[in-house]
Parts: sequence; structure tokens; C-alpha cells
Amino acid sequence: MNFIIFKKYFELIKPKIILGNLIPVIGGFFLASKGHIHLFLLFNVLIGTFLIIASGCVFNNIIDRDIDKKMHRTKNRVLAKKLLTIKVAFIYGTLLGFFGFLYLFFFTNILVFFLNLVGFIIYVFLYSKYMKPYFIYSTVIGGFSGSLPPIIGYSMIENKINLCTFVLFLIFLSWQIAHFYSISIFRFYDYQSAGIPIFSVINGIRKTQYNILLFIFFFIFFSIFLYFLNITNYFYFISMFISGWLWFILGILTIDYFNSIIWSKIMFFISIGIIFFFSLLISICYVS
Repeated sequence: MNFIIFKKYFELIKPKIILGNLIPVIGGFFLASKGHIHLFLLFNVLIGTFLIIASGCVFNNIIDRDIDKKMHRTKNRVLAKKLLTIKVAFIYGTLLGFFGFLYLFFFTNILVFFLNLVGFIIYVFLYSKYMKPYFIYSTVIGGFSGSLPPIIGYSMIENKINLCTFVLFLIFLSWQIAHFYSISIFRFYDYQSAGIPIFSVINGIRKTQYNILLFIFFFIFFSIFLYFLNITNYFYFISMFISGWLWFILGILTIDYFNSIIWSKIMFFISIGIIFFFSLLISICYVS
């Protein structure tokens, strides 16, 4: 029984999303550290950011509970099935956020605290509450929040916004759009039945595919730009150049070979591999 209760609370924080966000935090942290790893600082930024992302995911579940009931992918979520009350979920999310911000305030720096706050506000309020149900470009706005993790990790060491953080933001924003537009294609009917005016539903699948390819190109451009800023080394440049262009070329060559569902799933899974690979590369391929 205790395991079942734990499972409900665990699912509410969306652990896959947390993992997907903490890996870029580590990448940004290592990039700024340049080989001088401060494990205590890394631990602090990961714990604080983990709690804030978890809180944001709980509130997202609360806000999306009625939408989730209409979508095949999300109809079995905890709040959609009323396995926990909204009051309990709200208290849970509030406690996670309270202790997360408290932890960040005392054990990180003010910039890391501020970036987490901005990400939380964008994801919970701007994206989930006000834009997702009504605005075609809500994915782009949500991407602003998803683009902050590497900057959070980087800022734990550097404690400043500079050209590197700006480029990291553009890299991850480009990736976020390509990644989530891919989801919007193979989950097209889910979004359509739920009445969500996402880009693919409003503008069609073919135009969404072209936008995915466009933002993959932007991802490649901004990724290799780190090398020309003398932030990453030649191995990073070659690795990202090859992997990025393989992703882009594969997308072009297969866009008419596979149906849109299969094509978008291929683009989706490649995007996951690419961003993990990128996070690994910036962790080890820095310029001292």
C-alpha cells in the first residue's frame, strides 16, 4: 500500500522530465568548471533545481487535469483519474517549491535562484495556465523555460550572464522546438481531440515538418558557434557538426519515405540522443 501511494506522488513530479532537465544542468556546470569540479556546488544546484522542476510538474498536472482526460497519452495520469485530490497535489507542489527556493537561496547564488524562478513562472503560469489552451506558439514560450537548465548549471560557477549563456539558450530553444514539434505530429490526434491549438493542429503536419527541419538547422548552427567563440574544442566541433548534419539530412531524406507518424518518432528519438550527446560533449570538450 505504501508503495502504491509513493508511486502516485512519484508520477506527479514527472521523473523523466526532471532527468531530461538535470542532465543539461550538469553539462552547463561542467562547461563552466573547465575541469575544476566542485561536487558540493554541483550537488546543491541539482537538489534545488530538482525540487523546483518537480514542483512545476505537479502544478502542470493540476492545471492540465481536464485536458489530460481527453488525451490517450495522459488519460491515466494521477489527477486525470482522481487518484489524489487537487488539494493534496497543491500542498505537495507548494512544499516542493517552497523548500526548493529556500534551498537555492541559501546554497546557490542569486542568479541561479532567479533563473529557477523565471523558469518556474514561465512553465507553470505563462505556458501551462495561460498559453497552452489558447495560443498556437505556446510550445515556443514553454521552450524558454526548457532552455534554462544548462544556463542554471553554468551560472552556478560563473554567476553571470554572458555570450556563452546566450548561445546555450539559443541552442536549447532550437532543440526544444524541433523536439516538441515532433511530439505534436505523432500525438496529433490527441491534441486535436483535446482542443489544444498546437502548431501542427492549426498549420498542418507538412508545415510542422518543415519547421522541425528549420530548427534542427538552427540547432546545428548555434551548437557549432560555441567552437568559434573558443568555448569548446575541435573534437566538440567535429562531433556536433557530424551528428547535427546527420540528423538534418536524415530528416530531409526520409520525410517522404515514411509516413508522418513514423518520421516524427524518428526525429523525436534522435533529438533525445542528440541533446544527451551535446550535454556530454560540453562537459568534457571545454577550452581551458
